[in-house]
Amino acid sequence: MEHQIAKIEAVNSKLLFLLKNMQDISPEDNAVEKLVSELHLNIEMRQSLLQALLADEQYSDRDFLEKQFDLTQTLIKQSNKVMQQRQALLQKENSNKRQINIYKSIDSNR
Repeated sequence: MEHQIAKIEAVNSKLLFLLKNMQDISPEDNAVEKLVSELHLNIEMRQSLLQALLADEQYSDRDFLEKQFDLTQTLIKQSNKVMQQRQALLQKENSNKRQINIYKSIDSNR
């Protein structure tokens, strides 16, 4: 039981670390894909660990489970924030590319 809780806490730390790194890294960086993949794997791992803990009828630490629920809400909020930040950066990048193409088109017509 304690081993499972330690695993959950390690995964929680990893998820927070990954989300923080995703906020700090540039969208052009190739490491983004790796971070997203790691994030997905760790979310699945956390989910299965928590499901196993909930399935154990002998486990009754309500405080720990409430903290996990609160952390889940925090992770959702941070994930949405990162996603919105990424989308805004990509939209800005696409807008910049369109402007460059317009300028190239104008220049080529001279």
